[in-house]
Amino acid sequence: MINIKKDWPIWIILLIPIIIAVFVYPYMPDQVPMHWNINGEVDNYGSKTVGTFMMPLMNAGLYFLFILLPKLDPRKENYQKFLGSYQIIRYAVHVFMALMFLLVVAASLGYAVDIGLWVSVGVDVLFIIMGNIMGRVRHNYFVGFRLPWTLANEEVWRKTHQTGAKAMVLGGVLALIGVLLTENNLRFIILMSGIFIPIIFISVYSYVLFRKSLTR
Repeated sequence: MINIKKDWPIWIILLIPIIIAVFVYPYMPDQVPMHWNINGEVDNYGSKTVGTFMMPLMNAGLYFLFILLPKLDPRKENYQKFLGSYQIIRYAVHVFMALMFLLVVAASLGYAVDIGLWVSVGVDVLFIIMGNIMGRVRHNYFVGFRLPWTLANEEVWRKTHQTGAKAMVLGGVLALIGVLLTENNLRFIILMSGIFIPIIFISVYSYVLFRKSLTR
């Protein structure tokens, strides 16, 4: 299972945003941008304290959640079979959260940041990384395509994740290209299409596999 003593690189990833938050806190505005619409315009603000510290603390909370999930999973023994992939997921999510925090800080301090572009790129890259390792994820209740029919049949799980991994990577790469070439509404549509079309395809594909397995 997870060796916490070897998690020191993750601790650094978590600690740097917290240190930055403490350092920039006096310079942050009273109202910190918390959400942007598809046109890149701020449509929601948070208090100075919440806006500065929420994401670093959420990231720290995710660290403990990632450690806890394998212990709670009825199929906890399977995590050892894809521990390397699980570690990649942990690193990818923590780095993504840290980078999103830095974007918020930069925007709050008045730097010209194309939030829509960088968030879209970040989400796309994260999706591609997840897709790249999804084929190695073994049967469990917390990580992967956790559909009723994949959870009910390990063979359906295996085939779904092998095909789903390719669909996620393809969708993510195509969306990333589109995101870099467009802006605002069209960028958002391309991003969502690159994510949800593969997910819908995977859901239908896995259900078809499950129905076929019942007729054997």
